[in-house]
Amino acid sequence: MNTKNKIINSAIKNFFNLGYEKTSLSLIASEVGIKKPSIYYHFKNKEELFILSINHILDSLEDQILTSIKKVDSSKAMLENIFSCLIEFNSNLSIMVGNNYNKPINMLNLFHLGRNRFPSLGERIDNYYNFLNDTITNIVRIGQKNNKIRTDLSEESLALEIIAWLEGLFMLSTIYSSFNINSIRQNLYDNMWKMISAEATPKTKTKKSFFKKKSFSKTISLGTKW
Repeated sequence: MNTKNKIINSAIKNFFNLGYEKTSLSLIASEVGIKKPSIYYHFKNKEELFILSINHILDSLEDQILTSIKKVDSSKAMLENIFSCLIEFNSNLSIMVGNNYNKPINMLNLFHLGRNRFPSLGERIDNYYNFLNDTITNIVRIGQKNNKIRTDLSEESLALEIIAWLEGLFMLSTIYSSFNINSIRQNLYDNMWKMISAEATPKTKTKKSFFKKKSFSKTISLGTKW
Protein backbone atom coordinates (compact mmCIF):
# COMPACT_ATOMS: atom_id res chain seq x y z
CA MET A 1 0.00 0.00 0.00
CA ASN A 2 1.43 3.38 -0.99
CA THR A 3 1.74 6.34 1.39
CA LYS A 4 -1.27 8.18 -0.02
CA ASN A 5 -3.60 5.22 0.59
CA LYS A 6 -2.15 4.74 4.08
CA ILE A 7 -2.98 8.37 4.83
CA ILE A 8 -6.55 7.93 3.53
CA ASN A 9 -7.08 4.75 5.57
CA SER A 10 -5.82 6.42 8.73
CA ALA A 11 -7.97 9.47 8.01
CA ILE A 12 -11.10 7.34 7.54
CA LYS A 13 -10.42 5.53 10.80
CA ASN A 14 -9.99 8.73 12.78
CA PHE A 15 -12.83 10.65 11.14
CA PHE A 16 -15.13 7.77 12.07
CA ASN A 17 -13.87 7.45 15.63
CA LEU A 18 -13.09 11.05 16.56
CA GLY A 19 -15.08 13.17 14.15
CA TYR A 20 -13.78 15.93 11.91
CA GLU A 21 -12.79 18.51 14.53
CA LYS A 22 -10.84 16.16 16.80
CA THR A 23 -8.96 14.47 13.97
CA SER A 24 -5.60 16.14 13.44
CA LEU A 25 -3.12 15.79 10.60
CA SER A 26 -0.42 15.25 13.24
CA LEU A 27 -2.28 12.18 14.54
CA ILE A 28 -2.70 10.79 11.03
CA ALA A 29 0.96 11.39 10.20
CA SER A 30 2.02 9.64 13.41
CA GLU A 31 -0.07 6.56 12.61
CA VAL A 32 1.24 6.37 9.05
CA GLY A 33 4.83 6.82 10.23
CA ILE A 34 5.58 10.07 8.44
CA LYS A 35 6.02 13.69 9.42
CA LYS A 36 3.06 16.06 9.21
CA PRO A 37 4.52 18.17 6.33
CA SER A 38 4.64 15.00 4.19
CA ILE A 39 0.84 14.92 4.16
CA TYR A 40 0.79 18.21 2.24
CA TYR A 41 2.63 16.49 -0.61
CA HIS A 42 -0.55 14.45 -1.22
CA PHE A 43 -3.32 16.70 0.15
CA LYS A 44 -3.77 20.47 0.42
CA ASN A 45 -5.30 20.39 3.89
CA LYS A 46 -7.56 18.43 6.24
CA GLU A 47 -10.66 19.53 4.33
CA GLU A 48 -9.43 18.01 1.09
CA LEU A 49 -8.35 14.85 2.91
CA PHE A 50 -11.82 14.46 4.42
CA ILE A 51 -13.57 15.00 1.09
CA LEU A 52 -11.28 12.56 -0.73
CA SER A 53 -11.71 10.01 2.05
CA ILE A 54 -15.49 10.02 1.61
CA ASN A 55 -15.08 9.83 -2.15
CA HIS A 56 -12.72 6.90 -1.68
CA ILE A 57 -15.35 5.05 0.36
CA LEU A 58 -18.11 5.69 -2.17
CA ASP A 59 -15.95 4.92 -5.22
CA SER A 60 -14.89 1.61 -3.67
CA LEU A 61 -18.44 0.72 -2.71
CA GLU A 62 -19.82 1.45 -6.18
CA ASP A 63 -17.08 -0.62 -7.82
CA GLN A 64 -17.74 -3.56 -5.52
CA ILE A 65 -21.50 -3.41 -6.11
CA LEU A 66 -21.03 -3.44 -9.90
CA THR A 67 -18.56 -6.32 -9.65
CA SER A 68 -20.94 -8.33 -7.45
CA ILE A 69 -23.89 -8.18 -9.85
CA LYS A 70 -21.79 -9.00 -12.92
CA LYS A 71 -21.11 -12.43 -11.47
CA VAL A 72 -24.76 -13.55 -11.74
CA ASP A 73 -27.69 -13.15 -14.12
CA SER A 74 -30.88 -13.66 -12.10
CA SER A 75 -32.65 -10.84 -10.26
CA LYS A 76 -32.73 -12.87 -7.04
CA ALA A 77 -28.99 -13.53 -7.14
CA MET A 78 -28.18 -9.92 -8.06
CA LEU A 79 -30.16 -8.54 -5.14
CA GLU A 80 -28.60 -11.08 -2.81
CA ASN A 81 -25.12 -10.15 -4.02
CA ILE A 82 -25.79 -6.45 -3.43
CA PHE A 83 -27.06 -7.30 0.05
CA SER A 84 -23.96 -9.38 0.82
CA CYS A 85 -21.65 -6.82 -0.77
CA LEU A 86 -22.97 -3.99 1.42
CA ILE A 87 -22.73 -6.10 4.59
CA GLU A 88 -19.18 -7.23 3.77
CA PHE A 89 -18.11 -3.69 2.90
CA ASN A 90 -19.49 -2.27 6.14
CA SER A 91 -18.06 -5.15 8.18
CA ASN A 92 -14.58 -4.76 6.68
CA LEU A 93 -14.78 -1.00 7.16
CA SER A 94 -15.67 -1.68 10.78
CA ILE A 95 -12.48 -3.71 11.18
CA MET A 96 -10.43 -0.97 9.52
CA VAL A 97 -11.61 1.61 12.06
CA GLY A 98 -10.92 -0.78 14.94
CA ASN A 99 -14.40 -2.15 15.59
CA ASN A 100 -15.96 -5.62 15.55
CA TYR A 101 -16.53 -7.41 12.20
CA ASN A 102 -19.98 -8.46 13.39
CA LYS A 103 -20.92 -4.85 14.10
CA PRO A 104 -20.92 -3.08 10.72
CA ILE A 105 -20.45 0.65 11.19
CA ASN A 106 -23.08 3.21 10.31
CA MET A 107 -21.69 5.30 7.46
CA LEU A 108 -24.68 7.63 7.63
CA ASN A 109 -23.12 9.53 10.53
CA LEU A 110 -20.06 10.39 8.46
CA PHE A 111 -22.19 11.17 5.39
CA HIS A 112 -24.36 13.49 7.47
CA LEU A 113 -21.29 15.28 8.78
CA GLY A 114 -19.85 15.64 5.29
CA ARG A 115 -23.07 16.90 3.74
CA ASN A 116 -23.52 19.58 6.38
CA ARG A 117 -19.94 20.81 6.26
CA PHE A 118 -19.04 20.49 2.57
CA PRO A 119 -21.67 21.10 -0.18
CA SER A 120 -19.66 19.18 -2.78
CA LEU A 121 -19.93 16.05 -0.65
CA GLY A 122 -23.70 16.39 -0.52
CA GLU A 123 -23.78 16.07 -4.30
CA ARG A 124 -21.42 13.09 -4.25
CA ILE A 125 -23.51 11.30 -1.62
CA ASP A 126 -26.65 11.95 -3.68
CA ASN A 127 -24.91 10.48 -6.71
CA TYR A 128 -24.10 7.32 -4.76
CA TYR A 129 -27.70 6.81 -3.67
CA ASN A 130 -28.90 7.61 -7.19
CA PHE A 131 -26.54 4.94 -8.46
CA LEU A 132 -27.74 2.42 -5.86
CA ASN A 133 -31.39 3.28 -6.49
CA ASP A 134 -31.04 3.01 -10.28
CA THR A 135 -29.14 -0.27 -9.98
CA ILE A 136 -31.77 -1.90 -7.77
CA THR A 137 -34.63 -0.46 -9.84
CA ASN A 138 -33.19 -2.03 -12.99
CA ILE A 139 -32.80 -5.37 -11.23
CA VAL A 140 -36.42 -5.23 -10.06
CA ARG A 141 -37.55 -4.51 -13.64
CA ILE A 142 -35.61 -7.52 -14.88
CA GLY A 143 -37.21 -9.65 -12.18
CA GLN A 144 -40.71 -8.41 -13.04
CA LYS A 145 -40.14 -8.99 -16.76
CA ASN A 146 -39.07 -12.57 -16.02
CA ASN A 147 -41.99 -13.12 -13.62
CA LYS A 148 -39.67 -13.52 -10.64
CA ILE A 149 -40.68 -10.36 -8.77
CA ARG A 150 -44.23 -9.22 -8.07
CA THR A 151 -45.54 -6.98 -10.82
CA ASP A 152 -48.02 -5.30 -8.48
CA LEU A 153 -45.10 -3.53 -6.81
CA SER A 154 -43.73 -0.21 -8.08
CA GLU A 155 -40.10 -0.78 -9.07
CA GLU A 156 -39.07 2.73 -8.00
CA SER A 157 -40.75 2.50 -4.59
CA LEU A 158 -39.48 -1.03 -4.00
CA ALA A 159 -35.91 0.02 -4.73
CA LEU A 160 -36.15 2.81 -2.14
CA GLU A 161 -37.70 0.42 0.38
CA ILE A 162 -34.82 -2.04 -0.08
CA ILE A 163 -32.26 0.73 0.43
CA ALA A 164 -34.08 1.98 3.53
CA TRP A 165 -34.29 -1.60 4.85
CA LEU A 166 -30.54 -2.10 4.38
CA GLU A 167 -29.60 1.22 5.96
CA GLY A 168 -31.93 0.45 8.85
CA LEU A 169 -30.21 -2.88 9.47
CA PHE A 170 -26.80 -1.20 9.61
CA MET A 171 -28.08 1.49 11.95
CA LEU A 172 -29.70 -1.10 14.23
CA SER A 173 -26.50 -3.13 14.37
CA THR A 174 -24.64 -0.12 15.78
CA ILE A 175 -27.05 0.52 18.66
CA TYR A 176 -28.55 -2.89 19.50
CA SER A 177 -25.91 -5.10 21.13
CA SER A 178 -27.90 -8.33 20.67
CA PHE A 179 -28.24 -7.86 16.91
CA ASN A 180 -25.56 -9.67 14.90
CA ILE A 181 -26.32 -8.97 11.27
CA ASN A 182 -23.73 -11.42 9.96
CA SER A 183 -25.13 -14.39 11.89
CA ILE A 184 -28.61 -14.05 10.37
CA ARG A 185 -27.81 -12.36 7.05
CA GLN A 186 -29.11 -15.25 4.94
CA ASN A 187 -32.39 -15.41 6.87
CA LEU A 188 -32.80 -11.65 6.50
CA TYR A 189 -32.37 -11.81 2.75
CA ASP A 190 -34.57 -14.90 2.35
CA ASN A 191 -37.38 -13.18 4.24
CA MET A 192 -37.07 -10.07 2.10
CA TRP A 193 -37.14 -12.12 -1.10
CA LYS A 194 -40.23 -14.01 0.02
CA MET A 195 -42.08 -10.71 0.35
CA ILE A 196 -41.25 -9.51 -3.17
CA SER A 197 -41.08 -12.83 -5.03
CA ALA A 198 -43.73 -13.40 -7.71
CA GLU A 199 -44.70 -16.51 -5.79
CA ALA A 200 -45.82 -14.23 -2.95
CA THR A 201 -48.33 -12.29 -5.11
CA PRO A 202 -51.61 -11.99 -3.18
CA LYS A 203 -54.40 -14.20 -4.51
CA THR A 204 -56.89 -11.35 -4.40
CA LYS A 205 -56.85 -9.00 -7.37
CA THR A 206 -57.61 -6.00 -5.20
CA LYS A 207 -54.58 -3.79 -4.92
CA LYS A 208 -54.06 -1.86 -1.75
CA SER A 209 -51.80 1.15 -1.65
CA PHE A 210 -49.82 2.15 1.39
CA PHE A 211 -50.39 5.75 0.41
CA LYS A 212 -54.15 5.38 0.03
CA LYS A 213 -56.02 8.01 1.97
CA LYS A 214 -57.53 6.81 5.20
CA SER A 215 -60.07 8.36 7.47
CA PHE A 216 -58.94 9.28 10.95
CA SER A 217 -60.77 10.72 13.89
CA LYS A 218 -60.28 14.42 14.32
CA THR A 219 -58.76 13.95 17.76
CA ILE A 220 -55.78 11.73 18.56
CA SER A 221 -55.32 10.48 22.08
CA LEU A 222 -51.77 10.62 23.34
CA GLY A 223 -52.57 8.87 26.59
CA THR A 224 -53.16 10.24 30.01
CA LYS A 225 -49.53 10.47 31.10
CA TRP A 226 -46.07 10.21 29.57
